[in-house]
Amino acid sequence: MSNIKSTRSVFMNPIIARSKNEMHRAATPLELFYDLVYVVAIAFLAGELHHAITEVHHVTHAILMYLWIFWCVWWPWNTYTFFASGYDTDDTQFRLASFAQMIGVIIVAIGIKPAFQEENFLYIMLGYLVMRIPYILMWLKVARDDINSRPVALRYAFGVLLVQCGWTLTVLFYQSWPAWIALLICELLVPWFAERSTAKGENTKYHVEHIEERMGLLTIIVLGESILASVNAFDSVAKHFTPELGSIVIGALLLLFSMWWLYFDDRVEEQLHNETTCFVWSYGHYFIFAAAAAVGALISVCVDAATHHGHVSMDQAVLGLSIALAVYLVAIWLCHDFILKNKGLRLFELLILAGVVVALAIVTKSVLLIGLAFATLNGVRLWRRHKEFRRLETV
Repeated sequence: MSNIKSTRSVFMNPIIARSKNEMHRAATPLELFYDLVYVVAIAFLAGELHHAITEVHHVTHAILMYLWIFWCVWWPWNTYTFFASGYDTDDTQFRLASFAQMIGVIIVAIGIKPAFQEENFLYIMLGYLVMRIPYILMWLKVARDDINSRPVALRYAFGVLLVQCGWTLTVLFYQSWPAWIALLICELLVPWFAERSTAKGENTKYHVEHIEERMGLLTIIVLGESILASVNAFDSVAKHFTPELGSIVIGALLLLFSMWWLYFDDRVEEQLHNETTCFVWSYGHYFIFAAAAAVGALISVCVDAATHHGHVSMDQAVLGLSIALAVYLVAIWLCHDFILKNKGLRLFELLILAGVVVALAIVTKSVLLIGLAFATLNGVRLWRRHKEFRRLETV
């Protein structure tokens, strides 16, 4: 919970930037509660992807829609997370603003099915309106309360307002993919534009250790979604067990445990003090989250293929799973190994594993072998860390 000394009321306090060096800065119960709403939205979206691929129903279109709608789900979470890291007052005004944004996420979740199946984005647009209004008002209050943050806060508020007007008008009157892609780019550029100033690096008040924790928590959530999807699929394995299904179960568990291990194997908070690195790192997490959530759906697709439910073949199912895993590995490489500037072969381990995973899918069509490849890399890294630890002990 926040213990900001300037707090004078449980109802409303000045929104002033928190210290970047605040000790013991951790995710608050409100942030954890906020994340739970995204569990529903991500589950709905993963379910749509699972159904479309199992039925081989416009697969390319389904993948593109998944990536697009996942961005619609992830981006508000990302912007809320950074705002809360810098300006969470933990008073009534902040809690009510957070609740309002949670209602917006619920509306977005309701709109996922019509958007995915019919390209009807009306509900998602309405959900964005509900989320963006309190978000903009909070930035305007920052501009009023914190003179040092005023230029940045105004750029955020009016940048988000202009882009939101664009989203609303295009969805209502001019539905155009080129226009939406242009708006997406503008949306991504708002934080970059807002943080520009003559005092470079002085605008961002985000607590990097807190931000890293928040990204890790959502990673756990999307991996949890994949475990839930896998458990539901494994129910059919228990009813119709075969050696092939058993190997899928073992391989899937190795994959999910290894995905968690690879993500949390390193910490990068020291590198996030660099503004450009922080932007690349936070935006790169979109691919980590999207790929991790897709893995659960595609494990379910593999089980469907093995039990002859739907029209997808095992070759297609395992290849799809391998592509999602490769994207996850490349994204972790970008957000960890590349940023940490690992030396020699260590810099390319995740990229090599991504290639091996796709090759195994094409040649062997085995989820178990792919899982073993993941576990092998984790074992190599663990053994190397053990040797480094022992070396330090002897010094």
